[in-house]
Amino acid sequence: MLRWILPFAALWLAALPAGSQDAMRIAAVVNGRAISVFDLEMRIDVAIYSANLAPTDEMRRRLAATVLRNLIDEALQLEEAESRGIRVSEADIAAAVAQIEDGNGVPRGELDAFLAQRGIAIGAVVDRLRAQIAWSKYVGQRIRPIVAVGEDEIDEEIARLEAARGTPEYLVSEIALYGDSAASADDLRATAESIVAQLRAGADFAAAAAQSSQGSLADDGGDLGWIQEGRGRPAIERVLADMAVGAISDPIQSLDGWHIVYLRGKREVTPEPEVPVELFLSQIVLPAEAGEAPAAAGRRLAAAREISAGTSGCEALRDRGDALEDSLSGDLGWVRLDDLPERFRDAVRGLEPGAASAPLETENGVHILMVCERNDPGAETDIRDTVYDAIARRRMAVLERRLMRDLRRTAFVDLRI
Repeated sequence: MLRWILPFAALWLAALPAGSQDAMRIAAVVNGRAISVFDLEMRIDVAIYSANLAPTDEMRRRLAATVLRNLIDEALQLEEAESRGIRVSEADIAAAVAQIEDGNGVPRGELDAFLAQRGIAIGAVVDRLRAQIAWSKYVGQRIRPIVAVGEDEIDEEIARLEAARGTPEYLVSEIALYGDSAASADDLRATAESIVAQLRAGADFAAAAAQSSQGSLADDGGDLGWIQEGRGRPAIERVLADMAVGAISDPIQSLDGWHIVYLRGKREVTPEPEVPVELFLSQIVLPAEAGEAPAAAGRRLAAAREISAGTSGCEALRDRGDALEDSLSGDLGWVRLDDLPERFRDAVRGLEPGAASAPLETENGVHILMVCERNDPGAETDIRDTVYDAIARRRMAVLERRLMRDLRRTAFVDLRI
């Protein structure tokens, strides 16, 4: 299991079959920047395995157009950022790689070898990181400063929330597939239907969105947040009203493409927007050994239970982790509670600082988690600050979509396949 964390967006990486001469062909040229067939094949594999989709030839064919469009968008984003003097340093890349390693239990400095064992060149990951970091810097420097939210707008939004009290709102994630000359309407719908089938069979929605969606929030797993009645696309709202929490929609057609939505929650509107809980976590991992006997697994679990019951406070946990000399043990740093995998989230949700969790068994071994610090703003949060952030986020998403539309319109894209 490997998570692509910028921040905490799930990404599974797995084996890519050996390439051929055909892989060195050019798939597309974007304003003079080439995208090879190898780049495309590598990213298709990442998309399939990241979301646990079926690695069939049909799935690869259906994903090809969407993945190629995403690669084209990345090329346009990187070019735009570089034209504005934005550069991604080796330190930026190293920090992003370290986040991936720390978030997935890969020892520092060993991501290259980890990927190589699965047939993936580190360069494919670095290229993705470079485009992502460059665009994040661009948004921070060029878009965020021009987003202004007036006090009157905040007042109006709070008044609207108060007036809407008691009406439904939905916590939604989305995969958006937009049509262009690279794919027919029938192919786009068929791709959406294939993704829906895989999601309903257990594929990871956030990973599928990160790799396949063309929405502006794809890197956040397609998380649209809470959508209130009357504030979303009418076609999507009509579907949400009849969905059960935890359900995946059929493909939904809009004027410009197809949408797949995942209903993660439903509640009534309150004027006080939800504020995320943040935790500073530390952990001890008793690692699993390849091919070990069941008795060894039992001893490891018993040892973890002893550590959980007999350790109080993060300093004590760190000391025990240091004694184990295991690279997976140590501080995980500040994380949002909602960004944690479900089992980990449930284990630490009610933990008091300094208390150890019950042992959690994963493919990496047995984990003991501890909350060192907790930031739970709750009712003390200034509602005006939260409303400001919500309005600004929506406005930035609109500006990003407009910018990408303009970049696509003015780009010279030569498709070779």
